[in-house]
Amino acid sequence: MTATGSATLLIDAPRARVREVLLDALSLPSWNSAFLSLAGPAAATLEAEYRITVRPGLKGTFAYEAMDPDLIRMVWQVPGFAEIGDWQFGAEGGRTLVRHDFTHSGPLAAMLRQAYQGVAGLRLDRLQRRLLSG
Repeated sequence: MTATGSATLLIDAPRARVREVLLDALSLPSWNSAFLSLAGPAAATLEAEYRITVRPGLKGTFAYEAMDPDLIRMVWQVPGFAEIGDWQFGAEGGRTLVRHDFTHSGPLAAMLRQAYQGVAGLRLDRLQRRLLSG
């Protein structure tokens, strides 16, 4: 995947806890400000599809494409915009080295390309804050 955005952060939490937060789809809007709402099953599976509303109110779908020990892949789309986001994990003692990459496609994505600069790092910071808050 050629990344539109990419960042890496060493998070002070074990890999299992990082994965738990990323696989709690229904809580994603509490720490990812792009998501206004997400509705679907509580247990994440590769077969589950979620209804999503993103800023500024566009509706679409969200799903997981991979839930491997070292990789979680999330995909979501709304009219004119699609994202594939990878979260890769490496162990660093009791901490986790997390790399987040994402790619966008669609006409709306092309118009918003500049707005997404630095977003991978922001998402990692928000993930870390979510993990530290409990």
